[in-house]
Amino acid sequence: MAIILPSNSASASFEITNSLQFDRADSAKLTRTPSSATNQKTYTLSSWVKTFTSNANKSIFSCGQWPSEPYSVLQFDGTSTLRTTFRVSAVSYVYVNGALGHDWNHIVWAVDTTDSTQDNRLKLYVNGTLLTSFVFVNKLAQNIDTGVNATHIHSIGNLPALNYVMDGLMTEMHFIDGSQLAPTDFAVDDSGTWKAKQYTGSYGTNGFYMRFSDSSDIGKDSSGNGNHFTPVNLASSDVKTDVPPFVS
Repeated sequence: MAIILPSNSASASFEITNSLQFDRADSAKLTRTPSSATNQKTYTLSSWVKTFTSNANKSIFSCGQWPSEPYSVLQFDGTSTLRTTFRVSAVSYVYVNGALGHDWNHIVWAVDTTDSTQDNRLKLYVNGTLLTSFVFVNKLAQNIDTGVNATHIHSIGNLPALNYVMDGLMTEMHFIDGSQLAPTDFAVDDSGTWKAKQYTGSYGTNGFYMRFSDSSDIGKDSSGNGNHFTPVNLASSDVKTDVPPFVS
């Protein structure tokens, strides 16, 4: 697998300039359908998220379209509790953890269903901390294909049909196809403040990097893979300058 580095090279100064605002009332989202299926067992999503409300289900990232299977979603539920659901072959695998605040949070969703240790198949981190206390329905079975990286719709900011629309801001979204990574690949503890840093690893075939730095091309993939997303009900005015802390 070829190594593809971000467009802002390791020698360049790292800076987050923009975020993208999703408005629930507009049913805003970004969508992409991969042209070929790749690794549906192992992948990582890293994103900085800032939510505005607590009274609605808000999807960060999803694949598939309920009720068709398989589908997977990483979301906040109606109390801003972090929840992830995988629905495969009529079985639901659901993990729920405590509520998050409404400031910027760094969330890493790292999946590897090939791992022989059941608790390692899903690793969910917030601001560098591995979440270990879950209310769950069925932990992920070994070697199942979750549907992520299959040839059906993938959405940022919405779960189609159920209309779980993000109400808030997102930026620095990395998706790594084929690797289960740690939060330290994307961020660092800088004197007690969790800050974004430049990711310099590979992305894999269906991997992407959403910087949201170009208001004329909102769904641009900056990984070099060309896996661009199509904006739906999003405009240049939704690109904002409110950003999380970062190491420059």
